[in-house]
Parts: sequence; structure tokens; C-alpha cells
Amino acid sequence: MKTLSTVLGLCFSLICAAQSIDAKKTDTFRRIKTHLDSVPAIDTHDHLKPFPILQGSVRTAQGVGMNLYSLWQSSYYTWINPLTTWPESGQFEDWWPKAKNDFANARATSFYRYQLPAFANLYGVDFEIITDEQARDLNRRIFANYQNQDWIYEVVTERANIELMFNDPYWDRLSRTNYYPFGVAVLNVTRLLRGFHPSEFAAGVDSPFRYAREENLPTATLDDYLAVIEHWLKAGKAEGAVCLKTTTAYERTLQFDRVPKERAARIYGRPKSQLSDVEVKEFEDFIVWHLTEMSARLELPFQIHTGHARIQGSNPMNLLNLIEANPRTKFILFHGGYPWVGETGAIMQRYGRNVWIDSVWLPTISYTMGKRAYQEWLELMPSNRIMWGADAHHVEGIYAATEVTRRCLAEALAEKVERGELLEEHALRIGRQVLRENALELFPSLKDRLWKHKGKLKPPMK
Repeated sequence: MKTLSTVLGLCFSLICAAQSIDAKKTDTFRRIKTHLDSVPAIDTHDHLKPFPILQGSVRTAQGVGMNLYSLWQSSYYTWINPLTTWPESGQFEDWWPKAKNDFANARATSFYRYQLPAFANLYGVDFEIITDEQARDLNRRIFANYQNQDWIYEVVTERANIELMFNDPYWDRLSRTNYYPFGVAVLNVTRLLRGFHPSEFAAGVDSPFRYAREENLPTATLDDYLAVIEHWLKAGKAEGAVCLKTTTAYERTLQFDRVPKERAARIYGRPKSQLSDVEVKEFEDFIVWHLTEMSARLELPFQIHTGHARIQGSNPMNLLNLIEANPRTKFILFHGGYPWVGETGAIMQRYGRNVWIDSVWLPTISYTMGKRAYQEWLELMPSNRIMWGADAHHVEGIYAATEVTRRCLAEALAEKVERGELLEEHALRIGRQVLRENALELFPSLKDRLWKHKGKLKPPMK
């Protein structure tokens, strides 16, 4: 009995020791991270505006451009902590003395920490202990870098080692223009849900009715409107778009009920002032089901923002009826459904034939949750069902999110190797799958656009 107790105690001690391993300090982590750094990544989601209108540009004494304020203001840091506004004077000296104190309460947050690798690796600055002189010089260098579009290419394709990047044009959702040669077009369908009446697009932005006028397409009936949608989707695919994307979770529940076409037809053509909230939801629900069917028919996988938006109703479990009824549609659940990463894994395990998980943004939201999710998902599903994306608005953010994702994934895999749950050679393969191969498998047309293996300095414009 004493011997058994001793053995059990030893086993318990070994288990505790394994669980307390700091994988980042192991040779295993270093080898896996080095391997992941070498993988030319396929980034499945970003928001990089055209160079002349980059998000975050401000007026400074040197002219309009990007600076240190821009990188923080147009990051996700301001979602959780205040940042001193840029002064009307345009002078760094009028901003930094106040702004440098803004970070005190956010030091441990992932929305703060994810940007640190960009300052450290791209500019050689430790922002945690930055001096006033260093901050002034950093501000100057950022502004200077953005005077030339070559900085975009250098950071994305060389420093971040991204070969192709899906770019969601939230600033002009119906645009099909590919602004960067490494960019992959995405068809953002979010605003199409509101197409019950032209008055929903009074400003003309994202208007399917404007698109219909430009293409000389009628919009008198619901059938006309559905034909406009199909025309836009087919044209987008012909020009290189590879998927649909919706951020509807920021506006309403992800519970989409099946609505008869006859019901939607009675709603179409009436302004919102003449509709009840129930009728508006019914029309939106009908359009989502129609888009889901079109996604399958046109072989354009459907990226859906889940979780961490309008928290009420953004649980990916709300999509189960849509997923179950549309087995030919390839659903991609964005952000791992955070905070419902376990539920997202369960959905994937049950409906793995037509569901993929995209960990985009997750390590940036919470590094710890991201690591947990990678480990948990790999226990629930085949390793070819997980992807990633940076989800940033400027190249420093793209670099930083890419670096943090590689660290997070490498640490998750290294821990499994150190615990004897995974061979290192298998961990290396899984890492490459998540960063690159899984996207190429799901979007086979991307293989024709690969360029790094050809030794090119820049990707060719398509």
C-alpha cells in the first residue's frame, strides 16, 4: 500500500511538473517557432485600406500621414482603454506628455501587448520602457516609413512573411478592387441584408441599388434584387474573390430563421418606417439563407464573424440550424467564436464535413485563450480545419498580430510535445497547416497566385 502511494505521489508530481513547464523557455518551442517563422503564411483576414486613405492618418506639422498616435488609435487598444486624442496643433510634443500615461492600466491586456513586437522588431524600441526621446524618434520614423508604399510590401511580405492576405473592404463593401498584389478579394455581404428598400442606403455607400443602376439591372421585385446579388457575386468571383464574409454579428443575433420567399417578397420594397422589427429580421434572415445557398452554388466559402461583437446573440451555436440545413456550404467560423471557443470546437466536431474554424484575432483578444483554443481544438478535430488571420488596419498591426499568432501556436504545440502528447515532427506539420496549407486546401484557386517560391521580390499584380 505504501509503495502504491509512493508511485501515485510520484505520478502526481510528474503531472504537475509537466503542467508547470514554461514552454517558451524550451528548445522545443524555439525549434517550432523558428519553423513557423519560415512558413510563408496565408492570412485569411485583414482590413488594410488603400495606401492613400490608410486608417489612422492624421494632420501633423510635417503633413498628413501615419505616426505613433495612428498606430495606437487604429489598433484594438482603444476598444478597452482611453487614448489621448491627437491635438489640433499637430505637434507630437502636445500629445505625448499626456498620452504616455494612458497605458498604465492596460499593460497586461492582449490588446496592448500584441503591438509590442512591432515596436521591438520593426523599430528596435521596447515600448514598455520607452523614453520621451525614443518616443519622439519613433514617431518620426513611423511617419517617414509611410511616405513610401514600399513600407507596406516590406512589412507584410518580408518581415511578416505573408504570401497572400485576404482583405475585407469594410470601407466600401461592394467594391471588388484588389488594392495590393498580395491581396485576395473578399465579398463582404453584410449590407445586402438591408436591401428591402433603397432608403437604407441614403448615403449611397455599400448600396446594392447603386450597383444595380451602374449595371443597368432592375430592382422592382424581390426576384430582381436576388438577381442583382447573384450578378455581383458572380462578377466578384470572376475577378478573383474567393469567399463571402459577413459581420452581421455586430448588429443583430446570429439566429437566422428560415423565412418563406413569399413572406420576404411582401416585405421587399417597403421602407423601414413601414416595417416592424420582426419584418426587418425576417427579410434579413431570408437573405442570409439565400446567400448561404449561393455560397454553395458558386463554391465561395462563407466567413461568418462569431462572438466578441454584439455579445447578445453572437454565440456560434445560433448558427446550428443554418449549418445543419446547408451541408454543401462551407462555413468558416471567425474568431473561434470567442468567448465560446469550446462551443465552436463542439460545432466543428459535430459538423466537420462543412465547417472550418478561423482563429483570426483570437490570440490578439486573449493570448491565453488562443493557446487554450489551439490545444483544445486539436483534440477535437483534424488539424486541417483550422486557419488564422491578423485582422489589423495597418502594417505594424499586421506584423504584430502575425508574430503573436506564431508565438501562441508554437507555444501551444510545444506544450503538447513536452507533455508527450504529440511528436515534434507532427507539431511542425500542424503549425504549417494552420498558417498556410489549410487555406490553400480550402481555397484551391490561391495556388495559382503563389509567388514566393518563384523567387520574386514582390507578388505580381493580378
